[in-house]
Amino acid sequence: MKWVFLLLLLGLCPALASSARKARYQPAFAFAMGFAPFLLSLWHLYVAPVSFPYWPGHTKGIEVSVIDALAVAILIGTPRRKKRAPLIWLFISYTVLTALSAAWAIDKLAALGYAAQLVRMLLVFLAARRLAANPHAYKAAVAGGVAALCVELFYAVQQHLEGVLQPGGTLGAQNLLGLMTNLVGIPALSLLLANVRGWQSKVGPPVALAIDVLTASRATLGFGAAGMGALLLISSKWRWTARKAMVFGLAGVAALALTPVAITTIGKRVNSNNVESSNAEREAFKQAAWMIIKDYPAGVGANCYVVISNIGNYASRAGVNSMSGSRATNVHDSYLLVTAETGMISAIVLVLFIGGGVLKIIRTAFQYRKDKRGDYLLGIGMSLLTAGLHLKFEWAFVMSPVQYLMFLFLGLGVGLSEQVGADAEAERRAKRAAQREADEPADDAAGRPVAI
Repeated sequence: MKWVFLLLLLGLCPALASSARKARYQPAFAFAMGFAPFLLSLWHLYVAPVSFPYWPGHTKGIEVSVIDALAVAILIGTPRRKKRAPLIWLFISYTVLTALSAAWAIDKLAALGYAAQLVRMLLVFLAARRLAANPHAYKAAVAGGVAALCVELFYAVQQHLEGVLQPGGTLGAQNLLGLMTNLVGIPALSLLLANVRGWQSKVGPPVALAIDVLTASRATLGFGAAGMGALLLISSKWRWTARKAMVFGLAGVAALALTPVAITTIGKRVNSNNVESSNAEREAFKQAAWMIIKDYPAGVGANCYVVISNIGNYASRAGVNSMSGSRATNVHDSYLLVTAETGMISAIVLVLFIGGGVLKIIRTAFQYRKDKRGDYLLGIGMSLLTAGLHLKFEWAFVMSPVQYLMFLFLGLGVGLSEQVGADAEAERRAKRAAQREADEPADDAAGRPVAI
């Protein structure tokens, strides 16, 4: 059956490419790419031609998803950008370094599985960058993400009513749900602040806040509030509008209403779980990771952290709980995980790529803050920056749903930055041309200059 689904995905690419050529269909592609990362597992929107489901690492096979088919169709059907994607060689270098780590990995196929995942993310990034040329693509991508958040809220409420202390929605883990929720909720707030008409700008922020509270995750609540608060303050300082005054008021009401609820849910978690023990466990994971990094400067191989931490007795020496749930998971720090698996150089290259992209997006937002798209860019930049800080406390970066969402918004942000800059340059050229025409002396009917 999986081969049939794979052939169906491959066969869809040419048909989808013909639709991607038409500007009116491109927002639908953006919507689907924003929506699908949340429902990949629930609707099984992927197939694994090569599968290793019992491998304890984070990647369970060489997979192909509906999102990959959409990205390929966009790349086939849309015209190439004149300029090469900025910093793209850093992403390619990270992918190559990851693939090379298979040479010394304990399981070469497992390492290559994660490298193949990165190739798919490169396609998504490049496709999103091209979609950014369509003025409606960003709003459609956010709408897709908000529609998925509505589905997640339904499942999270249902799980909460069934007595689940920290609902994970369709994603299965509260921290993963919270991270992806903030990735969508902050861009949705940027649309609201930019006075964009559409249901996604009005529904997105409150739904995101509701999910954050239900997760009872300290990191999710803290980073979500910080990201949305920073976006609101910076955007309001740029331009104060009646809409932003209204949002400020609603934010105050939401804070008053949700703070007691958040304190209650976190309090229930504290009573049920030993938070101090959880913090100690995280520190033990980090100690194990640093011991691995010291012994393997080039990394142990992509997707191999869990195996090496156990067979090398690193987890045991660091004091990681001997329960299977603890020994079978990764260090709760995406940057340490990448360093332990593929080396320090690989981690630096990755941070330079994502950090460089975020810097470009935020710098363009400040440079063109009078343009409505400056608010869009600020929303993307704050979303990715918040996620980057959150990943210091989670290993979720290596999971495909998170990467799909991150590289979708990173590609949209980089592409939109280029589009805003190109439009501004075209406007400046037009003004200079008009000024030159105005400065030239007028001629009479015989072609003689007329004194002015």
